[in-house]
Amino acid sequence: MNGVIKYDQELTSLPRCLMIRQLMPKKNYWNIIFIFTLIYYIANTFLMVYLWPPKTIDITTIVLYFIRMDFIVDVTVIFSSYFFLQQLEYRFQTLNDSWEYLLPGFLSVPEELTHSITRITLDNIRLFHAELSDLLRIFSVGFGKMLLGFFVFSFINMILSFYYSIVPNNNVLREFNFDSYLVEFIPYLLNLQNVIWTLSIIIAASRVHEKKRKMISYLRLIKISNLSANLKTQVKFFMNQISAFESSELTACGIFNINLNLVVSILILLVTGLITIIQMKEHPVLLQSKENLKKFIQSLTTEKLNNI
Repeated sequence: MNGVIKYDQELTSLPRCLMIRQLMPKKNYWNIIFIFTLIYYIANTFLMVYLWPPKTIDITTIVLYFIRMDFIVDVTVIFSSYFFLQQLEYRFQTLNDSWEYLLPGFLSVPEELTHSITRITLDNIRLFHAELSDLLRIFSVGFGKMLLGFFVFSFINMILSFYYSIVPNNNVLREFNFDSYLVEFIPYLLNLQNVIWTLSIIIAASRVHEKKRKMISYLRLIKISNLSANLKTQVKFFMNQISAFESSELTACGIFNINLNLVVSILILLVTGLITIIQMKEHPVLLQSKENLKKFIQSLTTEKLNNI
């Protein structure tokens, strides 16, 4: 965030006529998100206590029921990543809006701007664009490993949740009542939670990349033949710079790019993994893991787990 603050301070070097009002989320935007997240967390906790009431209240019960570290870590990673990506998106959009007022020979330029000021302003926008691209690269390096871990564990969690829901215990006669439907609903609720968080990061990263690339379309609209030699050099230098920063896209530790194409890849892997694990449902490892999970939950709750 220090880089973003420094960037905002340097942005004042642009002429006043190009200082487009920077886009910012509404004041209550993040407050609403935190409130809904807290309500969801409390409701989910009460639902777990209702369906699987703990035998005793001890440290293990408190950690597993009331202070779920997996949820806290996920919320921290997702919210911090989404917040930073949102800030980058708004600043790229501000540069794009400012650029529309500078397009010589295409859009109107204020008459009081001299040729020299236009060239200096163009160079400043180029430097600001490079700085934002570098901030995106730094963010990718810093958060890439955490996002990779989140995607991997969310993927494993979704496969196992679907597996335990689709392949029930056929040796137990199950009673279908309201509680049993709630028990069946829990895995899908957790999967929906993972899907929402995953899509939020993918969409935010895609929007940043889209705003960053939009500058190329603006540069191509310029009638270079009508420009002076200095401005031609500046525009060509700007286009080469954008091409050089093309690789500065948000990645998961350099293993894969985080964009909308990742959604299709995840869906294919989910279907393939789910089909594979269903075919291996009689494997001793899966049977043992299922039994261990049942024993672990049974040791915490007073309810009999006939649905696992």
